[in-house]
Amino acid sequence: MKYEKLSEEMVKRITNDRENNYKNPYACKNTDIIRRNPDMDKENLWRPAFVRDIEKIIHSPYYNRYADKTQVFSFYKNDDITRRALHVQLVSRIARNIGSVLGLNIDLIEAIALGHDIGHTPFGHAGERILNKIYNGRTGRYFNHNVHSVRVLDNLFARNISLQTLDGIICHNGEFEMQEYRPKKGLTFDKYDEMVERCYTDKDEIDKLIPMTLEGCVVRICDMIAYLGKDRQDARKAGFIDSSVKFEDNGIGVENADMTNNLVVNIIENSYGKDYLYMDEKYYQAIKIG
Repeated sequence: MKYEKLSEEMVKRITNDRENNYKNPYACKNTDIIRRNPDMDKENLWRPAFVRDIEKIIHSPYYNRYADKTQVFSFYKNDDITRRALHVQLVSRIARNIGSVLGLNIDLIEAIALGHDIGHTPFGHAGERILNKIYNGRTGRYFNHNVHSVRVLDNLFARNISLQTLDGIICHNGEFEMQEYRPKKGLTFDKYDEMVERCYTDKDEIDKLIPMTLEGCVVRICDMIAYLGKDRQDARKAGFIDSSVKFEDNGIGVENADMTNNLVVNIIENSYGKDYLYMDEKYYQAIKIG
């Protein structure tokens, strides 16, 4: 396995910025938080703005249901196969690693990551497709797990979750790869509600969603990083791939560990100090191949 490292120039730049207490001007500030009811859930010293979102999410009954949902391989008895509970924690961990170096809001990143799949179906995307077929056949509307995730938090339980967190959750779909992730500014709750409704009525709307914050963009790309190599590992553990088979190296690594490291390094190298996220063409083409 080959582990890439940040360039010496980038390490010196980041180290110097930290010594000079540099603050990323593109990070979402706690004071930027937008809630449907701004008179509730005001931050304090021990429960900052987006920490409240994190705690609302993990105390949701739906959060506990992550444990019974597998990622890819359903109907398979093996305690070592990745459950969705582990997946969201991996997304959170990887995203916080990137966000920490880029100087972003780590609390917002964690809230989006831990809540992004809270409305996902059992049996992975296969279950999602079947439910969408049934739902669309009866109502003419479309079911998507990311839309149901925000419905759970914003409607079924009405937790007064922030717009930034809800937006990051509904826009998280890592299945739609991009080489550059540039936040789409200017979202309000009125525009957000219209966007959610379009997701139910226009099957192509999901493809157009772009997060409003850099933090949301980080989680979106880390959703993909978290499963690229892990799915390979699970395939081995489940016996669908012989343990002697060597995975193909598409230029970003072979195993989960080096693939994750190398993608993180490349994103940091290309995104530090910028108002968008970017990865090299080689990495972009590799993740498209999957």
